[in-house]
Amino acid sequence: MSTSYTVNGEENEAGLQQFPDSEEGNRQTGIQAWIEAEGYLRRSQRILAVTHLAPDGDAIGSMLAFGHAMQSLGKNVTVACQDSAHSRFDYLNGVHDIRRSGEGNFDLIVSIDASDLQRLGTIFLPVQHGRIPMVVFDHHITNTNFGSVNVVDSSASSSAEVIYRLLRRLDARINADIAAALLTGIITDTLAFRTSSTTPDTLAIAMELMRAGASLPDITRQALVLRSYDSIRFLASGIVASQLEDGIVYAAISRKLRKELGVKEDRGDAGLVGTLITSMEAKVAAVFVELSDGNIEIGLRSAPGYDVSQVAFEFGGGGHAAAAGCTLPGPLRDAVNRVLQRLRRMIREK
Repeated sequence: MSTSYTVNGEENEAGLQQFPDSEEGNRQTGIQAWIEAEGYLRRSQRILAVTHLAPDGDAIGSMLAFGHAMQSLGKNVTVACQDSAHSRFDYLNGVHDIRRSGEGNFDLIVSIDASDLQRLGTIFLPVQHGRIPMVVFDHHITNTNFGSVNVVDSSASSSAEVIYRLLRRLDARINADIAAALLTGIITDTLAFRTSSTTPDTLAIAMELMRAGASLPDITRQALVLRSYDSIRFLASGIVASQLEDGIVYAAISRKLRKELGVKEDRGDAGLVGTLITSMEAKVAAVFVELSDGNIEIGLRSAPGYDVSQVAFEFGGGGHAAAAGCTLPGPLRDAVNRVLQRLRRMIREK
């Protein structure tokens, strides 16, 4: 039986976010999930911390911050992810220590920033890990509550916010390395405080992280601004190939085009979907990237008032109302047609 904590509302006297109109039982469930999560962490000695495949800044930053903090509390922590972190995050201490395997002897698994078990990819080994307790920390509204205990705060701007609150509850010292990792998560998931999920609490936490030694201008430049020349060429080609139909601006990037451009990274769209949604005519943006294994990685973004998280969820993915994604089997044309049809229906029903 799992304990879950899904929130969107005001703080109670214990400092925990709650549904504003929830009953006492629901409030206690939230508190109980935090208590149980802390209990697991305090009792454990060998922790496997894992985040989702194709990790973004929030995934990498939150996981590294958690790992550093737990190690400072005397825990043996292994941080792992199926895919390597992007080189833009090389400034984070410990990023090159992230393993790409879940092998080992652990008494607790901690999932960070992953909305479902499948997002952990090859790190989670059912035969080896199936009987080990799992604590989930996340902020995605589409989280499936797949852990033994689930602390999922959909009102938080990022999983980094959730981990920050966890470290405060555990009285873990937030040093400069931890602060930089957490601020990376916040900066990348809020696009430097530009998303609707940014709250006064988000800004207050960022201020505390800066006081602890994190550099806002350096992290913003490294995590959001800088990109490789290959990424710029990829972005330019994707913009040229994009189309606008019925309020949807989209681009389909084939393996052939990626090869012609000399793109070395198998995943990601170099920020193309985030650029396309800035079109004044766009209600929704979608980018379809054909991977080397034939699967199609799909990134979705939406203008205010449109929720792409549920569309992604229907196709086995997830995310936020304004930013979500999923992966479908090829061929590329079929994936494009399936998703565009669903997006058109979403817009008509709005």
